[in-house]
Amino acid sequence: MAEEAIPYVVLLRQPEKIAFPALAAVLARARGCPTLDALAVARSCWGILEEDHAEAAAQRLSASLIAAGFESLALPQNLIADLPPEVAVVKADLASQTSGFCTADGELHPAVDTRLLCAAIFKRSVTQTIKVQKDISFTDKALQVGLLMATGLPIGMSRMRKEVDKTVVGSELWGVLDLILMAPLRRLRVLSDGFDYSCLNEDKAYDTMSNFRVLACRLAALWPEAGRNRGLRFILDSRPQRDMGYESLADLERESRALLTVSGLRS
Repeated sequence: MAEEAIPYVVLLRQPEKIAFPALAAVLARARGCPTLDALAVARSCWGILEEDHAEAAAQRLSASLIAAGFESLALPQNLIADLPPEVAVVKADLASQTSGFCTADGELHPAVDTRLLCAAIFKRSVTQTIKVQKDISFTDKALQVGLLMATGLPIGMSRMRKEVDKTVVGSELWGVLDLILMAPLRRLRVLSDGFDYSCLNEDKAYDTMSNFRVLACRLAALWPEAGRNRGLRFILDSRPQRDMGYESLADLERESRALLTVSGLRS
């Protein structure tokens, strides 16, 4: 009985630097599909392409990518690194490269051998209830006028309006920053709205997202040798969130898996 073929993937060696339109053009030619379809694939791959592919097909696509200037390789799918479970941290001591992070219950995690710094900023919908003034109904107005005619008493304008609750939907930004540490493999996660930024000292800003960006820059300076994902590079370059391309945490984690795999191949 023939052995089942091992599924292959195509891995981009620099997923943090993907130029989506250029990658889409290569995929469109290789697949013979419309460029718009290929662009959707390019934007969602985050460095890992053509999962569950036959080895020969994966090798052909990798060769096409290399010819177009994209560093890539075909490799068995089981060699793509898995991420360890995230550990949420809420504060830090950023005195040196031996800095540590603490969880909400006080557990200390030294940030030793930081291999990757991966950040992303997302937009989410928020709903809030506000008080607004609204004209009273026509019937209530008629009753007020009738009262005026019957009594001669003046009607205050405030009695012609009433305060009501109104639900409004807006949006806000929030961020995630993962530190992936080695020996042993661990992942510390900073959530922008769940972190104590007092560790920033004089650099602490007045709003959450500014502090999140300052923290990301501080960590990048502390560990300059650590790999940086697309989101962190955007933060360091002060580029807008709307161009990062992340739709969900799954995008960030897929990119992190690609970067961790590449890092392992280089070491």
